[in-house]
Amino acid sequence: MVGADYNDKNYDYTKYWEGRDYENASEVIALKKLLPKNFNKDRSIIDVGGGFGRLLSVFKDSFGDISIFDYSVKLLEAATKNAKNLGLSINTINGDIYNISNLVDKKYDYVSMIRVSHHLEDLNKAFEEINKILKEDGIFILEVANKVHFKSIVVNLLKFNFKYLKKDSISVTSKDVAFLNHHPKYVEDILKDSGFVVEDKLSVSNFRLAVFKKLIPFNLLLRLEDSLQKMLSFIYFGPSIFYRIKKVNEVE
Repeated sequence: MVGADYNDKNYDYTKYWEGRDYENASEVIALKKLLPKNFNKDRSIIDVGGGFGRLLSVFKDSFGDISIFDYSVKLLEAATKNAKNLGLSINTINGDIYNISNLVDKKYDYVSMIRVSHHLEDLNKAFEEINKILKEDGIFILEVANKVHFKSIVVNLLKFNFKYLKKDSISVTSKDVAFLNHHPKYVEDILKDSGFVVEDKLSVSNFRLAVFKKLIPFNLLLRLEDSLQKMLSFIYFGPSIFYRIKKVNEVE
């Protein structure tokens, strides 16, 4: 399988987020919990797979040095425009995540990778590359598409598909595009082997089902999301798991 083609002139990734205000807001809530609460002009972050700069408005409150890394030139051009609209000057880097350590010219205080892992078939290689571009004791903010979220568990148990609970990844598309849901325990094992330790985790977009969005007012939905992200992370309830991870060892 190959990664999603965000360079396709007929595909507008910004439109994917139309009608997904809840999901976007839930991720912003999570990031604000995991990122530094104060601004530091010398603090650096690189958003791997940062696309059109959707999360720049969050990063600008904590970091004076912001870079976006993406394989799509089209999305990086959009990120530069979005940064300008926010009054920001950012660095954009084009390339393949599996070669990122050879493409950046420094190490960062923070690396974020949001809505990217589901396109990655080799998490070991990706995490090793992230380790190489982080400073000593640097922080990795990672989002994982959760294989064992509550709805998927219920659906598969009703089908008596007990193999679904195995600690592996599963493809959720029949197309020639990599789209994988990962078991959080599997991801955590790879992180440990890649020189990281998990400091915190959150369950995110816990109420994304259409019935919740229809019946519960938006602001109340976000208050529920905010209050339950930590508690629900212990059972990996939501479709996305956000991690705050510390680099503790170098990898070769």
